[in-house]
Amino acid sequence: MIGRAIGFYTKKYSEIFLYLCLLVLLSLHKFFGFANLSFFVLLLPLLFVDIKLLDRWAFLWLFYPLLFLLGFGLDEMLNLALYAFAEEVFFRAYLMRKYSNLLVSLMFALPHFILYQNLQSLLTFFPSLLFGYAYSKTGSVNLATSLHLWANVIARIFY
Repeated sequence: MIGRAIGFYTKKYSEIFLYLCLLVLLSLHKFFGFANLSFFVLLLPLLFVDIKLLDRWAFLWLFYPLLFLLGFGLDEMLNLALYAFAEEVFFRAYLMRKYSNLLVSLMFALPHFILYQNLQSLLTFFPSLLFGYAYSKTGSVNLATSLHLWANVIARIFY
C-alpha cells in the first residue's frame, strides 16, 4: 500500500521533485562550495522521456565548431554546448510536457538567478520563451539547444 502511494506521488510530482533537487544542488554549490552536480539532474529526464536526437534540425550541430573561430577553447565550447543541451532536455523536453512555456521560462530563470545573482540572470526568462516556442513548434531539442547555445555565446561575448 505504501509502495503504491509512493509510486503515485513519484509519477505525479517527479517534475517538481527534480526541479527542487536542481535548486538545492545549485544553492549548495553557490553558497557552500559543493561540486556543481546540476548537470546530472538536468540529464535525468533522459531516463523518462523519449527524445529524438536525429531530426531535421540535427545538422545544426555542425555549426558548433564555429565557436573556435570566435576564440572559445575546446573546454569552454564543450561546456557551453553540453549545458545548453542538458538544460533544454530538462526544461523543454521534460518540464514542458506538463507546464506552459511561460511557467517553464520562469522556472528556467530562477536557477540562473541563484547562480549569478544579477539582473542579466533574470533576463534569461526572455530567451527561454523563444527556446520554448521553438521547441513547442518543432518538437526538436536540437533546434532549442542551438538557439540556447548561440544565446549563451552572444552573452559571453558582450558581458
